[in-house]
Formats: sequence, C-alpha cells, structure tokens
Amino acid sequence: MSRRTGNLPIRVRLFLITFSVILFFLGIIFVTNTLLLTPYYNYMKEKNLTSTLQTISGMNFSDADENGRASYAMSTMLKSMEETDNIHIIILDDRLNFFYNSTESLSGISAIDRYEGAKQLFNSLFVMSGEKSRGQGTLDSPAIGRRRNSKTDTNYLSLFSVLPVNVDGEVTYYYVMLNTSVSAIEDAVTAFNDYALVLGIFAMIFCGMLSMVLCSNFVRPILRINEAAKRIADMDFGEKLEIRSHDELGQLAESINHLSSELETKISQLSVANTQLKRDIEQKEKIDLMRRELLSNVSHEFKTPLAIIMGYAEGLQLNINNDEKDYYCSVINDEAVKLNSLAARLLDLAELESGAILDITSFNLSELAEERLKTISYMFTEHRITARFGTEGDCTLRADYGRIEEVINNLLANALHHTPDDGRIEVSVKADADSVTCGVFNSGSHIPEDSLDRIWESFYKVDKARTRKYGGSGLGLKIVSSIVHLHGGSYSAENTPDGVLFRFSLPKSCQKEQGAQID
Repeated sequence: MSRRTGNLPIRVRLFLITFSVILFFLGIIFVTNTLLLTPYYNYMKEKNLTSTLQTISGMNFSDADENGRASYAMSTMLKSMEETDNIHIIILDDRLNFFYNSTESLSGISAIDRYEGAKQLFNSLFVMSGEKSRGQGTLDSPAIGRRRNSKTDTNYLSLFSVLPVNVDGEVTYYYVMLNTSVSAIEDAVTAFNDYALVLGIFAMIFCGMLSMVLCSNFVRPILRINEAAKRIADMDFGEKLEIRSHDELGQLAESINHLSSELETKISQLSVANTQLKRDIEQKEKIDLMRRELLSNVSHEFKTPLAIIMGYAEGLQLNINNDEKDYYCSVINDEAVKLNSLAARLLDLAELESGAILDITSFNLSELAEERLKTISYMFTEHRITARFGTEGDCTLRADYGRIEEVINNLLANALHHTPDDGRIEVSVKADADSVTCGVFNSGSHIPEDSLDRIWESFYKVDKARTRKYGGSGLGLKIVSSIVHLHGGSYSAENTPDGVLFRFSLPKSCQKEQGAQID
C-alpha cells in the first residue's frame, strides 16, 4: 500500500477495496462470457445434436407411409424434437429421397436433381462453410462443422451421419443432417453480455453504496475507541465505552475500559503515594531544619551561662577578697542552676517525644487549674495583675496528673511574663460530653499571625529580648504541646481583641493507658 493510500481514512480504504473487488469480479464475468460462453454454448449444442442423432437412430424406420416418407407418429416425434431443441432435421433414404424434411424445401425437384442436391448438400456441406469438418460421418463418429446459407446470410452448426437401419431384415442406409443456427448462439451471448453490463453497473452502484454504509458502521466503533484512547491519554477516565458486541471490536472496547479503570486506579495510587512522598520529604526537611535550629539554640542557651561560669571561675582563681568571692560563687551557682534546669527540660522533652509512660489517675481539672492559679497569685500583686477563674460542668477526667499540672504551670508562667502591669489573667475550665477544655487568657500585645503556628516549636521566641529578660528558654510551649499530644488531646493559640488566649482539650478517658500506672 502506497504512502498516499495509507494516509486515507480506514472507511475510504475499505470502500475502495470492496469496490475494487466487486469491479474485478464483474470484469471477470464479462470477459469470461465474451471468451468462453460461445465455445461452451457450441459444445453444448454439439452434444445436443449428437444426443438427437442417437435418439433418431433408435426410431422405427420401417414404419413409413405409402410415399416412403416417415410415418405420422415418427414425423410428430421429429417435429417435437425440432421445436424443443431449436434444430432442423433432414433425413434421406438410400435412394436420396426425403424421408423427413419439415421445411419441404427440396420436395419439388426430380430424382436426378435431388441426387445432385443431396450430393451437394452432404458431400460439399462443410467445404462451403470454409471449415473442415470433424468426424467420419458414421453413427459413432458423425461429421460436425459449420456452414453458411448465403441466401439468408445465416451461419449454422451442422451434423451429418450415415445411419445403417435394418428394414425387413436388410440393412439400409439413411442419411441424417441436423442443423442449428449459430447466429442464435451469438445473439444470446451478446444479449447476455449487454444484460451483464447493465446489471453490473447497477450492482456496482448498489454495492458501492452498501459498502459505504457497511464501512461506516464498521469504522464507527473504531472511531469511538480512538476517542476513548485520546481521553485516556489526556488523563480523562470518566467515560467508558459501550460494549454492543462480543466480537474482536467488542473485546477491544472491553480491554480499553479495563485499561482505563486500571490506569485510573494506578495513577490515583501513584498520586496519593506522590503526595505522601512530598509530605514525607517536607516533613524530613522540616525535621532537619528543626534539628539544626535545636542544636543552634541549645548551643546558644548553653553558651552564655557557661561563659559566665568560666569568667567568674577565673576571677576566683585570682584570689579576690571574701566579699567578692561570695558574689562570684552565687553567680556561678545561679548559672549552674539555669543550666541544670535547661538540661532537665531537654531531657523531659526528649522523653515526651519518645513516648513517655503516663501515670493515669482520675482527678478534676477544674480543681487543679484553680489551685495552680492561687499558688502563683502572690506574683500578680507586684504588677497589679487581676486574676479570674471560671468553670462549667463536671471536669473530672483520667490523665497523668503531674504532666497536666506541668502544662498549666507553663501556660500560667507564659501568661504572667507577657501580661503588662494593670493587666488581667483569666483561667476557664469547661466540660462537654467527651472532653474537658482549659483556657488561659492574658491581656496585652498580640502574637504575630505568622508566629501563631511556630510558638509550639522548641526554642522559638517571638520577642527574644523580652524572653531573655525573664529567663525563658523557649521550651515551655513545646513541652505543653508534647504532653497534650501524648494524651491524645488538642491545643491552640489565638489573638483576641485585647490579648491572647491559649487553650487545650483533653479526652475524659486517655486512650494511651497501655503500660500506664492506674490508681
């Protein structure tokens, strides 16, 4: 197939192939009729003439009328054979008299003329036609050939045979000639070819239209499959092919639908895996960043106290007086206490993040929060801070009492350090059906919006100068988040119109009691 033909649509190529096949077979029929029909028709006519000769040889020639002609019964049979087979039968007896001739064309001539006519008719029959006859003129091998009637300008296929007949115990020879018109054969072939030509034209038109319809119907499922494949290539898996048959095209459509479903599932799984991988990478990067920041912050937090300790220790080595020695020792002791507290907090945080064992007990969170607020209330007087407390519902829960106390202490310490003079701190505890929520509010400046999510990270400080002023390490809120998370609770921080509200919620029954100590 040429490249130009290969670029044609399938339905056009199928139409051209179908139309070409139809045209080829019509041409074969026309050529076959032209070249082979006439010889075949002649063969059948020769066979028919030979069969007629065999039939005539079996007739009763002794049954003749008073004129020596064929009897009425025999003439009737011969006439019927002429009409049925479209042939002309001439039979002469041994004296060359007409035994049977339906046309009576030679009935009025004399015996001598009749002899000469028979001689001309039989001995020169095939010479006149210009064609050499086949056969010996006997019953077993009749002479068959063509001749032409110049008067009527008609061609004939003729058979001649000498027929030995037993008449009254003696063998008598009769001469038989059978003629059939060749023009009728040629006219039949011409008429058949003309009919085949007209029929072929109509057949080509009809078959061409039919092939176009069939090709379109055949190609239509392929076009639908092609459109479905394009949609799949564009990652559109929503539409499925309608399966209308179970042939090869139906099986292909079913395979396309299965491929679409499998691709949709696999791509969806890959998308989920890719999203999870991105999250894991982001989490890993975040953890690496937090690890670096933690190392940097720990180094920074340890650096200043260690530098102070080293400086004052060198001063002690210089043998300073007793008053200064006591001061130097107190400074070294204070810085050592800070380092010890920081180390303890780091160990505590590491324990929480590695999954500490909780000592689960039943207690009232409202009573714990109120008690812790009263404990540090003496610190509010110096800065004229107003403290308020409110509770609602049954706030009893099962949790680690010591850890939750640490959470409240850290939140109260954070509120105290960020509440301005003449400000206020409010603690509220509220219970619902499944959890207990504690809120710690302090009036004052807001936390920047971009820092609300980061304040729960280790060593993160919104105002580093102010944090250093009261000695904060930046681990308090991180410890709060770790303890609440370990209990299966939630935590948050939000800015209010006149301050900041920290809130944490705990389930009434902690879910992590496996391996815990329960009173």
